Amino acid sequence: MWLQLITFAIFAYGLAKFLLMLRLGQLQRKTVAISGCDTGFGHLLALRLNSLGVPVVAGCFSEKGEEELKKKATRAKLLYTHPLDVTSNESVEKFADFTRKVTGGRGLWGIVCNAGILGYSGPDDWLKAEDYMHTMSVNTFGVMRFVQKLRKFVKIQRGRIVIISSISGRTPRPMVGPYCVSKHAVEAYADVIRHEMKDFGVSVHILEPGFFTTNITQTATNDLDKVWTRLDDETRHDFGRDYFDKYKHARFSRLSHCSDDLNAVVDAYEHALLSRFPKSRYWVGLDTIFFYIPLATLPTFLQDWVITFQRKGSPSHSQCETEKPILFTLR
Repeated sequence: MWLQLITFAIFAYGLAKFLLMLRLGQLQRKTVAISGCDTGFGHLLALRLNSLGVPVVAGCFSEKGEEELKKKATRAKLLYTHPLDVTSNESVEKFADFTRKVTGGRGLWGIVCNAGILGYSGPDDWLKAEDYMHTMSVNTFGVMRFVQKLRKFVKIQRGRIVIISSISGRTPRPMVGPYCVSKHAVEAYADVIRHEMKDFGVSVHILEPGFFTTNITQTATNDLDKVWTRLDDETRHDFGRDYFDKYKHARFSRLSHCSDDLNAVVDAYEHALLSRFPKSRYWVGLDTIFFYIPLATLPTFLQDWVITFQRKGSPSHSQCETEKPILFTLR
């Protein structure tokens, strides 16, 4: 009995691996539009697809981003770049018009919503509602704009929409409220349109990477200085400079442990776009697979215990000298 079960499990695993390895053909007819191609995942994905012979329409926030992408392209005739700011309706509309000209009546095979920012972070006492709205303008509403303007093209080929989220869209991350809120929202949006787009033969896939070293993480520590500087005197007085310095050091130490190999995310993107049997969700990174996803399945009280234990090395008010006691008032 046990031998039969083990044999069946091995066969099922092997079959699943084989099916996941199957790729689509005629890649030259499968044009993909990507946002956020200046650096990071989007930049590498555009170059990867270009090397495979996939026509790419790459949206870049800056002229420098466009130039750098064109220099590195191995098949320049298959790479089309255009300015793109996903927070601007006008910019997204111009990008959609450019995409229409590039593809003619053939439509798109894939839409990749890659553009994203970390935004300002820190204790919620340091943040404003505008910080949340600014981060969501890119990570959430930017995704919506991009999808809504381009989905008519992907319906033609009954293709795919791929959206990047984060493990922060699954589990709470103290001190990065705006980012977590934006990623929780984009996960919900992706889940909703996944069901709606099935009616048109379009599939929706979401990536949930862990911590990787990108332009987003590299700017995080510098942004902390801006947040601290703009605080009013009372708030800085309540927290104290000692708390800020220790928190900034802890943040830098955590970010230094991010993975430098971005290929795992690019591989997931490629699979979602070009595999015959793509996954609905991609968990990318060992930290995601073995820690954050299991954490997300726990009851809330156990999640809270794990996160509290995890934060033991982080600074707290009781550990730092403040210039006066913190006063809590009702607002």
